[in-house]
Amino acid sequence: MFGKSYRIEAHGWCDRMSGELADTPSNNFWERFYQAHLPHVPHLTDNAQRRWLYWKLWPNMAFDIYADQIDFMHWVPTGPTTTELRVMAYALPDDRREMKLARYANERINRVVNREDTWLIERVQAGMQSRFFSAGPLAASEVCLRSFNARIRDLIPETRLPHPPESYA
Repeated sequence: MFGKSYRIEAHGWCDRMSGELADTPSNNFWERFYQAHLPHVPHLTDNAQRRWLYWKLWPNMAFDIYADQIDFMHWVPTGPTTTELRVMAYALPDDRREMKLARYANERINRVVNREDTWLIERVQAGMQSRFFSAGPLAASEVCLRSFNARIRDLIPETRLPHPPESYA
């Protein structure tokens, strides 16, 4: 949906991801629908009309800023391997049919992304519980995850140990 415009940047306590909607229609139905039907939003500058902007605040909050709405997310740990995700969308009143359709498409796109992320996280958690798991390097492209992990290691001395203390096992 973004083509080559997608950017990921780690900025200490706040990570920034952004992308401009590509002119080339996406292969995904809802992405293509959103690209085609997002209406002009009068209060936004021209360069913000088709930008998706994400701000992730360390350690567990995010704001996703779109032309049609803003999503707020808060991850609340519920156990050592579980988390509750709280999500709320906020939007200015706009009764245009095109805006209602764009917001619906946005929600559909993000629902799929959330399912994919949940699947990946569950697979990682299962792998970490395997006796075959060993920590390894993260890909250089994982800019934000690498930054998050570095902050954890800086703030929690136990995370720098080669193996968990016996009392944690």
